Amino acid sequence: MNERLSLRVRFFLFFALIAVAVPFLLGGGLWLAAQRLEGNPTPHLLLFGGAAGFALIGVVVGVWQLFDQNVARPIQTIVRDLQTLLHANPQHEVDTTSGRYLGLLAPVVREIADAFANARADVDKEVTQATHSLNEQRQQLEAILRELNEGVIVCNSSHRILLYNRRALQILGVTEGMGLGRPLFSILNEQPFVLTLDRLTSRYLEGRHETHPDRLMTGLVFARNDGSLILEGRMSLIVDDADHEITGYVLTFDDVTSELKELIKSDRLMRSTLEELRHPVASLRAAVEMLDDMPADDADARRAFQKVLAEESQRLSSELERFGEEYRAIVTSQWPMSDVHSGNLLNALTRQFRNDDSILCDVTGEPIWLRCDSTTVVALLSHIIRRALIELDAQTFLVSARTGTSRSYIEVTWEGDVASPSMMERWLKEPIERGLGLTGVEILEHHKSEAWCEPAGGGKARVRIPVPPPASQHTATTSTAPLPIRLEFYDFNLLKPAQLGAVADTSLRDLTYVVFDTETTGLEPSNGDEIIQIAGVRILNGRILTGEAFDQLVDPGRRVPPLATRITGISQEMVAGKPRIDDVLPRFHDYVGESVLVAHNAAFDMKFLQLKQERCNLRFDNPVLDTVLLSAIVHDHTNQHTLDAVAERFSIEIPPETRHTALGDSLATAGVLLKLIELLEVHGIRTLGEAIEASNKIVEIRRRQAKY
Repeated sequence: MNERLSLRVRFFLFFALIAVAVPFLLGGGLWLAAQRLEGNPTPHLLLFGGAAGFALIGVVVGVWQLFDQNVARPIQTIVRDLQTLLHANPQHEVDTTSGRYLGLLAPVVREIADAFANARADVDKEVTQATHSLNEQRQQLEAILRELNEGVIVCNSSHRILLYNRRALQILGVTEGMGLGRPLFSILNEQPFVLTLDRLTSRYLEGRHETHPDRLMTGLVFARNDGSLILEGRMSLIVDDADHEITGYVLTFDDVTSELKELIKSDRLMRSTLEELRHPVASLRAAVEMLDDMPADDADARRAFQKVLAEESQRLSSELERFGEEYRAIVTSQWPMSDVHSGNLLNALTRQFRNDDSILCDVTGEPIWLRCDSTTVVALLSHIIRRALIELDAQTFLVSARTGTSRSYIEVTWEGDVASPSMMERWLKEPIERGLGLTGVEILEHHKSEAWCEPAGGGKARVRIPVPPPASQHTATTSTAPLPIRLEFYDFNLLKPAQLGAVADTSLRDLTYVVFDTETTGLEPSNGDEIIQIAGVRILNGRILTGEAFDQLVDPGRRVPPLATRITGISQEMVAGKPRIDDVLPRFHDYVGESVLVAHNAAFDMKFLQLKQERCNLRFDNPVLDTVLLSAIVHDHTNQHTLDAVAERFSIEIPPETRHTALGDSLATAGVLLKLIELLEVHGIRTLGEAIEASNKIVEIRRRQAKY
């Protein structure tokens, strides 16, 4: 018998067989009796035999109904509850109240369920303890990657991302296109990586890496697909020496767009200046040669040539001055600077004098953000303080940073005499920064700045140094980049990806999903209702990647009804000024990529997407799964398949404040999907094709039921 037939169907077939056998057996017995009786007993036998037959069939049907209600249904409910307990939710409550006619079965099942729950709790506790050290190492790795100044991306041999850090997101300026398991070439230009990987692979397979100075590493220059960024980095192979194969590579990189632009500008300046200098230098050389050959008594000719020499010398001097100014501007723009918090910078300065009893240095004023090279600026300030100590006998110094109208200022104040301009000039010409041998003048030139000393009132003197304002806006509580606090930044299971065949034959466990939800102005997409929020979350290798979530409010281009606001909490003021669906949907399409789309009551959400896809010049032709239908497959003993009901069965908590928000419902549905995949395997549904086929059957059953 087909194992997919439910217990109730099997019992029905059993009683149906009995009901069918009744007329045959009874009819056969009456026929034999009619053969032995005298006269014409047939009408009486047919009358009373038929009545008895119908009565027996009625008894069979009645017994079947009682059996179905008191035996088959309770057993099926217990079976489904046990499956949920074993494979999805160890805290699930097994309902044995309806099994009062099952004798000792119900209490024994209850004991087994309690014993399993206790055993599972003990196992979970041991697993938690065993993985504690691994979690600590994960956090340490995450902290290290998060604070690196270079972008880091690790890919497998199929160029799919299995690790990245926060800096990589900041440099590339992408969110939707970046994620675990996604192709690297959806963001970056493919050709440099293919060529570099081929070169390193050949080096490894030929054994040349053992003597090569760079081993399995080499540099490369690449760009974003749209050409907006030029990046420089290094690629290092990840190899499996046991199998002698390449499993992936590590890419470290940084943005060199501005540096290359300045290099090009510098090169052009050099070439144009050389061209400009050729003519005056040639003229000067010719004039000098002609003067040497000219008779001494030809005064007029000499004056003419001297005039030429003076004019060409002035022209040459002007060109050299222009070249010097432009070259200094290029060098200044190339000098590495960053946004610095003045509190950190000035505290680093004061720490240099903590062990020096002859100097008392402290920070004053409110901290601000500056843009500078903190290392050389601290060295310059330290040099000025030490010179003021030696030459002006100042001992107490206050350092501060202040915001001006167009620039910010770093100030050093002391009690005592003002440093004269000549004294300041001498201080600034002295070498300051030991490693690079820079003078104060050079440090100030790099910052397009200067330094001077002036009276500060009350017998005090003050050195002021203007510095550029920060490149970005900073607040005490907001990061400069809208990135998640905790990224789902790695998955080493992708290092050796499964060889997936046709997507329909792919295991449900091996698929990448985007579970999404929409909040709308109403329930009628074909009659003008619009999306006001769309959110999604990715599932990869059984992990919900909360750090790669998509969540966007949408301006619907119409008023948000009060009912929609009451349900979703999204008001007209919240969507005013937000992107329209024409801008949001292409971003969401990029976020989905090749993933399987999943939603709770997917037909509703997909209808909204499909009505807008032509206008946005895209198509959502991904496979789609509906958790409502999947729940109906594994929990066919109940008609309760709302998101709240299914989540409760799986002990998935939906915080009240996130219910009926697109992201909150997406996260809840994602948790439900992972539990459903476990139960679908119990029902023999293991691939995407099997799940879609089973879902289609449920749809057909519901369509037929709707006719009655």
